[in-house]
Amino acid sequence: MTLADYLQAHGLTAAEFARHIGRSRSTVARWCTGQRHPDAAAMRAIMEETEGAVMPNDFFRTAT
Repeated sequence: MTLADYLQAHGLTAAEFARHIGRSRSTVARWCTGQRHPDAAAMRAIMEETEGAVMPNDFFRTAT
């Protein structure tokens, strides 16, 4: 599941999610649009916050 899909499914904004993991809204927004990828610490925080719904591989999937 992409981070953007997770946020939408849970009714969260990038700003709300950012507060939960201690990052900025703009950083989370960039992750959602694929402009940037989270670093290792951020990926761990995302996995923990989403209870495994969003995993590192979800940031690197390509359309087939």
